[in-house]
Amino acid sequence: MLNKSLSAALLLAAGVCHAELSGLNAQEMQDARGQGGADLSWTLSLNHRYANDMSLKDISVRDAQGKVSQAFYSYDCVRDVQCRFAFSPNNHKDGDNQKWLVFKQIQGTIQIEQFSLAGTTILNKDGNPQTAMKLSFLDDKPLKVRNLGFANLSVETDDASLKGYLKEGKYSQYDAYTLNANGDKVYSRADVPAFDQGAEKGFMGLNMHGNMHISGDLKIFSYNCAGTGTSRC
Repeated sequence: MLNKSLSAALLLAAGVCHAELSGLNAQEMQDARGQGGADLSWTLSLNHRYANDMSLKDISVRDAQGKVSQAFYSYDCVRDVQCRFAFSPNNHKDGDNQKWLVFKQIQGTIQIEQFSLAGTTILNKDGNPQTAMKLSFLDDKPLKVRNLGFANLSVETDDASLKGYLKEGKYSQYDAYTLNANGDKVYSRADVPAFDQGAEKGFMGLNMHGNMHISGDLKIFSYNCAGTGTSRC
């Protein structure tokens, strides 16, 4: 009985509800006006604690004076070999073995705390009003760059048992020599300096940390839009 009563009520509501849509011509669309927008934020975090811990709400914690008291953008990767980017330029090989350019220990956090997206009106090339999308950036909401880069760069070659980009060689010791009384070289193994001790093998690194302040509006629109029925806007 309940189901029958509910069905009857739905049919009655459908009978009294009515909506009608009508099309707009080109002039009516040009005359349409409105406003609105949204405040947005954007964060990209890679191989940092902030990227791996979803309970964190921001990339850092600030004290009562506004200074950063705790940061979550230090390198955080379970295995260094999992935090790499490698490619083979021109598919280069050493015999039958593929050679790779490997970026090791890639990390970084980039964040914009706030920017705005809104609609606006501009005058197009024909002097007629035309809608455009406007992105607004604020000077007090900079683009934050935190520990962005890689630890080192190396060229690795495949071998019979392992792909080059999976090799995990680290600095530990090197071949050193001294001269004996006769001036001959006497070789021995020595520890590398503390700066490189335990680091992955490579020849260059890059790290960026700072703020980039942006202030102004970026308006995006179609240059060829004339507002006619045959133009694409």
